[in-house]
Amino acid sequence: MFALTALLVGMVVAVALVVASDSVRRASDRTAQRGLEQSADLVAQVLAGRERSLAGGARVFVQRPYLRALVSERRRADILDQTFEAAAQLESQWVFVTDSRGILLGKSDEPGAFGEDMGNVPLIAGALSGHVTAGFGVSRDSLLFQAVAVPIEIPGGASIGVLVATRLVDSLLAHDVKVATASELVFFTRDQRGVVQLAASTIGSAKELRTAVRSFSVSGPNAQPEPKMPDIHLGGTDYLAQRTSLTTAGGDVVGGFVVLRSRDAERASLADVRRSIAVAGLVGFALALLVAYLAARRVTAPVRTLANAVRRAADGNYDLGIRREVSGSAAGAEVDELADAVDALLADLRDKEALIAMTGRIGSASEPQREDAEARSRSTGSRRRVAGSIASIGAALPGAGARGGIVLAVGEVLANRYRIDALLGSGGMGMVYRALDQSLGEVVAVKVLRPEILAADPAAAEHVKAELRLARRITHRNVVRTHDIGESDGVPFFTMEYVDGTSLADVIHARRSLPSVAVIAVANQLLRALVAAHAQQVIHGDLKPQNLLIGSNGVVKVTDFGVARLMRDPRHTSDRELPDSATAGRLGGATVGTPEYMAPEQLIGGPASVQTDIYAAGIVLHECLYGGTPYHAQTPIAFLSDKLRSPATARERIGAARAVNARTAASGLEELILRMTAPDVAQREASASTLLRAFAALE
Repeated sequence: MFALTALLVGMVVAVALVVASDSVRRASDRTAQRGLEQSADLVAQVLAGRERSLAGGARVFVQRPYLRALVSERRRADILDQTFEAAAQLESQWVFVTDSRGILLGKSDEPGAFGEDMGNVPLIAGALSGHVTAGFGVSRDSLLFQAVAVPIEIPGGASIGVLVATRLVDSLLAHDVKVATASELVFFTRDQRGVVQLAASTIGSAKELRTAVRSFSVSGPNAQPEPKMPDIHLGGTDYLAQRTSLTTAGGDVVGGFVVLRSRDAERASLADVRRSIAVAGLVGFALALLVAYLAARRVTAPVRTLANAVRRAADGNYDLGIRREVSGSAAGAEVDELADAVDALLADLRDKEALIAMTGRIGSASEPQREDAEARSRSTGSRRRVAGSIASIGAALPGAGARGGIVLAVGEVLANRYRIDALLGSGGMGMVYRALDQSLGEVVAVKVLRPEILAADPAAAEHVKAELRLARRITHRNVVRTHDIGESDGVPFFTMEYVDGTSLADVIHARRSLPSVAVIAVANQLLRALVAAHAQQVIHGDLKPQNLLIGSNGVVKVTDFGVARLMRDPRHTSDRELPDSATAGRLGGATVGTPEYMAPEQLIGGPASVQTDIYAAGIVLHECLYGGTPYHAQTPIAFLSDKLRSPATARERIGAARAVNARTAASGLEELILRMTAPDVAQREASASTLLRAFAALE
């Protein structure tokens, strides 16, 4: 554990160093890129400021009445003098003036220039329309300049001419911008043939710079940063570059500028960061090794305890209490959780072993889905007569007294899918067969409902299907899974999981009473099934030993979810259909299913609920522990009277079985069963999950 932790920590430190270095490098590149963008933006702002300054001075200059008169009279010599004066006043490289048609009247740097038609130039045309226009231009291939055109207007009249002032974009401007941005700057021009020339630069005019500049291609709108350029290598230094294009007043690209920042300078701090990370990583690695060593010593002892528990379990010793042994070791919450998991696993294995031991002695002669196991006598005399009187309503349904209904022969194929292998049993609900699902190649149990049960109500079939669809939502290891719902010759049937084992009723019948460890095993698995069902808002309503199947692997499975409600639903029967003896089984308008396991409120007409399932489960556990239910009255009235009292007083009549199990029962088992079977709903546990935790705490 120590060595593995050391290796992992070393790997983490190495990865952290690599990731941190990469993150710093990326952050440095992002910072440099943002610096480039900010520098490019600042250059654009400087150029825009020069433009506004030049335009403002030119607009003031054209307000002179004397200039207007000269332009209006086209006095060339005087206009030329005005261009000299304007160039000096505006600090412009050259100034020229045109008339209202765009004809050149005078130019300060070319005194002989006159008469050239410039009306089609966008810079001049925009000013003639009454607007101040601006843009960039190129002179003599490599001179980049800014130009501003201002209309010369008579107050209240149209433009009579245009004054154009220019300023060069030169190295002086580039150096001024470099001071403000801490970035190198290169201005370049591009002619109509696409040839790029160096215009101004802050890093000299070296041959390699000229070569790099000639590789620039420019496009896009004026003064807008363009996509990131590849790095430029100049003078042994790698530069990050950001290019921006410059255009004429008409939008034609005539050049641009490139902002450069040294990549090496931007990453100068990266080495320091790496050293800091390396030092911190080594310190952290040393501390981690120390912590790993201490943790290994803390964890070793409880882990050995858990390993020994697993070895004992492999030998068949399922002693619990691992959590108590480990909790004092201060090994941490994770090891405590592992101990809890091992304890739960051992408890589950112990429960399975207890049930496998019991069912192994009984054998599997009784098929698991046998419904006519209800007919097996669990007591004698008055108990049979009273329970039979109250439950006779099931037999009073038309045809239910006989074992008739849909009978399928071995080898017959149901719904073109299920090949019948054997009859497992029959009862008041219908016939149960073992069949092979020919589509999936799996063995399933098929229950075919009796037609006479559905005959009393035309909507009964849909009711059954609705109940079964609800039951199909339950997916749990301790619940018999309902697979499919179908119909054959108008009679509904459904398929479910086939359990290779025996019913709890057969086990109780063979052994009379079960040891407390087996009772707890049944309780744990039964309550897990109820927790899963109640979470899906599904109530069983007719829990009894016949509906609890114990597989050959020791897993208890609850069957008939959603089916038993059909026999209890008063919509499917009426008093007119029942003989007098059956009417005695209906109390307060409710149809009674299996009275011995039904809660008092259910017997007098109340609906099935979470608490009725808990009550029935308690009676089942009572029967497991003592070999019988606590109710053995001589008459129905006495039976109901017993139901309304605590079952504790009735247990004395069970005799020897109770005397034996009372001495061996786990502490608290009887108390839990009493709470589950309390006549008053308020005295029972509120949920199956609460009970499950209580049973899990029993030893």
